[in-house]
Amino acid sequence: MRYVFRFGLIVLFVATCVLAAWQSRTLAQMRRTAVPETSSAYTADVPPGLNFLLVGLGGFRGVAAEVLWFRAARLQEQGRYLELVQLARWITLLDPHAAENWAYNAWNLAYNISVMMNRPEDRLRWVLNGIALLRDDGLRYNPKSARLYRELAWLFQNKIGDAQDSAHLTYKFYLAESMKPFVQTNGCVKISAAARQGLGALRMDLDRMVAMEKEFGPIDWRLAPTHALYWALQGIPFATGPDKFLALNAACQPLVMLSFQGRFVGDFEKKAWRTAANPRVAVAAAKYMIDALNQENTAVQREITVKYLVFAIRMLVKEADLSAAHQLYAQLTSILPAGEQPPSFDEVVSGGEAF
Repeated sequence: MRYVFRFGLIVLFVATCVLAAWQSRTLAQMRRTAVPETSSAYTADVPPGLNFLLVGLGGFRGVAAEVLWFRAARLQEQGRYLELVQLARWITLLDPHAAENWAYNAWNLAYNISVMMNRPEDRLRWVLNGIALLRDDGLRYNPKSARLYRELAWLFQNKIGDAQDSAHLTYKFYLAESMKPFVQTNGCVKISAAARQGLGALRMDLDRMVAMEKEFGPIDWRLAPTHALYWALQGIPFATGPDKFLALNAACQPLVMLSFQGRFVGDFEKKAWRTAANPRVAVAAAKYMIDALNQENTAVQREITVKYLVFAIRMLVKEADLSAAHQLYAQLTSILPAGEQPPSFDEVVSGGEAF
């Protein structure tokens, strides 16, 4: 009787494994049908060892992922950070099409772990690890994930472009220095075979960069908001539903920054970081934001667009570009609610109570 019971357990175990493997294949097929971009999930880009592991684990990949999550949490609690980069990659590769895994792990490396470092150069290393996890791996397996493009854009916009981190100048100068071989003295991209190859290593496309300069004007590729705009724009075609607003807003934010702080006027040699307004971007940015408003005509998007136009008009007047300022004023009055008395140009410039 005891042997029969043991044999029954063995049969049950084998049957469970077979069922788990069948379920894994069924779910994978359903995912490939529902999300076409995942149909080439495991290609030559995926290491053979990983392919073997994923196929071998079948339905138990979730269990393996849980074990690695617990291991990662323990390492982080113990301050053993060096293993976390590889561990984060393993966790994400166990389910390479789960965007939330890539987003969380990149954020954890760039934000949580980086601030545990005392030296700015050590913090920089973790920020770069977070960026690389999304850019080099996450988007390679999920080339149509609007969320991952948006997350990558935010890392450039917030972690590098803002001043919330005490090491932000280290991040800014590193980005600027890394782009020097590929840009002209004004920060616009060089058009050459060497630049194309070097940018390819950063997963950036020279033709796309040139097209952005034609649309928005002389944008400076040494600045973080330019990179945020580059990645945000790539995610918009894949955004649907509520993600559409988020994707459009992810592009509008760096455009605002490039209008008001889009020219580097500091000194690289003296490590003096200073930026100034870039009026030539302001008009193109206004056009883009109004187009975005026409796509997602929400109260929030309207408020963002109106505020941008008001401050851009004032900036252009200060820069003595009255023609462009009046052009934006015409756009401002065109998007105000019907029946509302528009302010005069002088009222907008002087900053009346309405603004």
